[in-house]
Amino acid sequence: MSRFQEPDRSTSFLRPLILIVEPNPFMAEVERAILRAYDVRFVGPRDLVPTARATRPAAVICEILLRGTDGLQLCRELKSRPETRHIPVVLFSVLDAEEEAREAGADGFLLKPAERGALAAEIRRLTGWPPPDTVSSPGGGASS
Repeated sequence: MSRFQEPDRSTSFLRPLILIVEPNPFMAEVERAILRAYDVRFVGPRDLVPTARATRPAAVICEILLRGTDGLQLCRELKSRPETRHIPVVLFSVLDAEEEAREAGADGFLLKPAERGALAAEIRRLTGWPPPDTVSSPGGGASS
């Protein structure tokens, strides 16, 4: 299956898929708004690994504190599988666990609440998308 999902019919380009595990509905909406340049799909903790295997997302964002498991374990599982170890994982959490995230194999860590623009910048750093000349600043002009 392709690393990219069906294109947004309102655009002429494909948007990279980002899988997100986020238990807080408010934060999920914030993440969706921040990452509007991407094809964002929210999945439950039990669905993350099989969905990542099937869809080959450009990146995964995961909270550490989850019911029934934790984001560190999910990160370890993704990084231990040959078919998913190349997928960048960002642990975006209210738990200050940067060292543990690094040890679990995470490619990035952000503490909630992150500074404005930090999540989009981290995903851009890890995926290389969107190219800098296509990113709009809050004032409406292009930024680099």
